[in-house]
Amino acid sequence: MALSIDEANTVSDKFYDKTLTQQVYEKSPFYVKLKSMGNVSTDGGTQIQWPIRYKKLDQTGFVGPREQVSYSQVETRTGAVLDWKYLVSQNLISWDERVKNSGKAQIVSLIDDKTAEIREDVADKFATALHAVTPGANDPSSLPQMIDSTTTYAGIAYTDAAEWAATEDSSTTELVLFGSGSLSYMMNQATFGNDKPDLLLTTRDLWSKFESLIEPQKRYYARDSALGKAGFTTLQWHDAEIVSDVYTQSGYLYGIDTNKFKILYHPKFNFKTSKWFALEQAGYPEAMAKTCVWAGNVKCTQRKSSFKFTNLDYTI
Repeated sequence: MALSIDEANTVSDKFYDKTLTQQVYEKSPFYVKLKSMGNVSTDGGTQIQWPIRYKKLDQTGFVGPREQVSYSQVETRTGAVLDWKYLVSQNLISWDERVKNSGKAQIVSLIDDKTAEIREDVADKFATALHAVTPGANDPSSLPQMIDSTTTYAGIAYTDAAEWAATEDSSTTELVLFGSGSLSYMMNQATFGNDKPDLLLTTRDLWSKFESLIEPQKRYYARDSALGKAGFTTLQWHDAEIVSDVYTQSGYLYGIDTNKFKILYHPKFNFKTSKWFALEQAGYPEAMAKTCVWAGNVKCTQRKSSFKFTNLDYTI
């Protein structure tokens, strides 16, 4: 007897659908870090909105005991707005696959493979979109867009709010730890009080370059951190973990203040996975399909405490 839709749904419900969301978020070090901090949360409304303070009030001063105080109002806030972004992943089981997979072990194996395909495809799309230098119209916010010194983000232009800009270096080609154009210099530029980068994200080649730079010193692999426990190899430097991500653009190194980032998702569409359903009406006799949908975006509430290099050469 061929695999039935009911059998496929029973196996999916029992073993796979409930764990899909968790596994998708565990494929990116950036997402793992935010999840470990509780910075993956729900939102609602027609858009994602939040207020930002883009300049100082500057209405405080020392005065004489009988000096007249003049009152004035200063606009220090504006609203940041992001649109919801929508993701759909789908997979199908063809007629011949239903015929060839009828035993219990074969059914479990097929559903496992189909679920893995959805999970890997969604994770790939998420990670690719996160590192897109020029996000598409339907893509969520990306790191190159959010951590930038000139681009408009969340409807706010840096020309209208000078504080709404990250530190960016597009000319330095050699990664060095100290001195002009160095990693420590960029860390200092992005430090405001106790707000500072706590995650350094880069390519595998530049991660190895960084490791070689601290070779004379004692290296510390942060195995007990959330990233370490998730299987990522990280190093600790200046209160920040440095980790590689295969999706990071060549030449890029980010210093990210993860406290200022959140993944927001709609409560009804956080990788909502459908049942398997028939495709006869779509023109595929005896085939069945399922979908996984998500609605949300990535939000940055303060750009200036993060930075990026965009032109580093690991061979130098």
